Amino acid sequence: MARIVACCLALLIAAPPLGATGTKVAEPDGYWTGPINAEVPATIAGGEVIHARALSDLLARERALIIDVSNVPRRPAEMMEGAPWLPLRHAGIPGSLWIPGAGLGAIPPKIDRYFRERLRKATADNLDHLIVIYCHERCWLSWNAARRAIEYGYRRVYWFPEGIEGWRPAGFDTSVVEAEEPVDAAG
Repeated sequence: MARIVACCLALLIAAPPLGATGTKVAEPDGYWTGPINAEVPATIAGGEVIHARALSDLLARERALIIDVSNVPRRPAEMMEGAPWLPLRHAGIPGSLWIPGAGLGAIPPKIDRYFRERLRKATADNLDHLIVIYCHERCWLSWNAARRAIEYGYRRVYWFPEGIEGWRPAGFDTSVVEAEEPVDAAG
């Protein structure tokens, strides 16, 4: 019996990581530019994957920069012209900065500059400052943004792949956050 358990453990340890639904998803060499709502890897090179309970515990112990990179809701194309449209308020992890566009695979230079500078200011230019990046479950935006922060040189980047859909059901509070937009006019 002990031999069977040891063999099973060895197989589990040697197996490649699986995505959220058990599908093996490899990290791309660069940024993901395919559909943003798809299976994501279970890892992020140079960073740490964290889940809801562990994230809550971490945030209770340490000061972190929490970044939400979800897209801004857009008015539905099929909506009748002139009809009022009021998007829902955006719920995030309390204390989050919401920086839409920072998780795109091909990021516009304006947003790249803004994201880099926002991280620099919010961390007081400390590359060892704890950073947590999230958006929605099964969404590549947060993976791309976490990878981008790692490539900027940040050494304590946590990726929360469960996103807000994993945070709320775990029983943790949310707060309404407003999207930050780049302010410079250069493209």
